[in-house]
Amino acid sequence: MNEQRWEEERLAVRRAAQRLTEDAGALTAASAEAAEVGLATRAEELRRAVLAAWSAGVAPEVLALDAGVEVDVIYGWVGGGGMNPGS
Repeated sequence: MNEQRWEEERLAVRRAAQRLTEDAGALTAASAEAAEVGLATRAEELRRAVLAAWSAGVAPEVLALDAGVEVDVIYGWVGGGGMNPGS
């Protein structure tokens, strides 16, 4: 496992989580439709970042911390298997 890639993937997860958090206020102040679409888009970006990091071998527990979500959310996104393909 390339440690540099692992760190890059974790950084991408943290950035996606930060964008979701930062944009949430502005999006919820917009129309209901805009808020729904915007939040869904940011959540999907976070989910994809988590999947990429998980595929690189980052543990679900670490991803939960980086993403700011419960580990059960991570397991739901990665298929619930709990196995890291990059391990």
